[in-house]
Amino acid sequence: MTVAIKHHESERVPVMAGEEKQHRLGQFPTPDAIADFMASLFHARWRELDLLDAGAGEGALTRAVITRLCGLRHKPARITVTAYELDETLIPSLRARLRDCRDECERSGVRFSASALNEDFIAAAVPIVRGDFFAPPRPHFNAALVNPPYRKIHSDSPTRLLLRSAGIEASNLYAGFVALIAKLLADQGELVAITPRSFCNGPYFKPFRSGFLETMSLRRLHVFESRSVAFSRDDVLQENIIVHAVKDPAKPERVTISSSSGAPGGPVAARKVPYGQVVSPGDPHQFIHLAQSGTEDTARAIMGRLSGSLPALGLSASSTGVHRSM
Repeated sequence: MTVAIKHHESERVPVMAGEEKQHRLGQFPTPDAIADFMASLFHARWRELDLLDAGAGEGALTRAVITRLCGLRHKPARITVTAYELDETLIPSLRARLRDCRDECERSGVRFSASALNEDFIAAAVPIVRGDFFAPPRPHFNAALVNPPYRKIHSDSPTRLLLRSAGIEASNLYAGFVALIAKLLADQGELVAITPRSFCNGPYFKPFRSGFLETMSLRRLHVFESRSVAFSRDDVLQENIIVHAVKDPAKPERVTISSSSGAPGGPVAARKVPYGQVVSPGDPHQFIHLAQSGTEDTARAIMGRLSGSLPALGLSASSTGVHRSM
């Protein structure tokens, strides 16, 4: 087994205090309980697994997947991990975690190799997606997991322009990460990602939703009932969801919608709903609906039958309620 560590001086992060760096990069480490839950969502039918962990941090997500696979009765024969992490201060911990994964695989009779790349994932992946002449050979990942950075990117920033050159329009780093991963996955490859819920609706994420839903097939959407419990240590204000999707243009008949508080060991409620109730076939905006109960389904159906709109009724909405327009 080899664990290769590659460093790229131009991509190294300036030394700064941990919390300051975390918020500057938009990075929030994945709690072990969340990582274990995400790992459990993979179908795990591979004989040979090529796993991408973009924004790996200290390797919690990869560790969770390896632990799960090594505990199965029918294990993969080979696992190869490619882990990207921009923050060079996390590389020693990531390397140590990958060595733990190697040891666990050896005990289970699974061949293991890994690369820990101290690189900006977007800068590394875009040339591959574009098919640049001097880009590395295109990988064939059949599984990917990610807790991407959560940070807005301006329309004229180098990162935004780089993504645009690969046919990706994204207003936030997490959307850019997920869109690139979807392009790198092999057909029938699986993705499990934890991201803010904001991409599910709104005009800013419409290009991302359109591209993602065109190539990826939603299988499960998990909602956290509390904004604060899942990432309680890091003051994450966004409402987060976990997405499990397969690279397949064919859509399933049903999608599993589940929810939990986010507390370790807390109960998980789940139900299957028709795909058309999650993404309406005739919706030009391709909003992703996350109704967690039959009551919410009924309310949505009633709203869908309304022919008017707030502006037409002389009303407007704000964070403080609905108001009559002047």
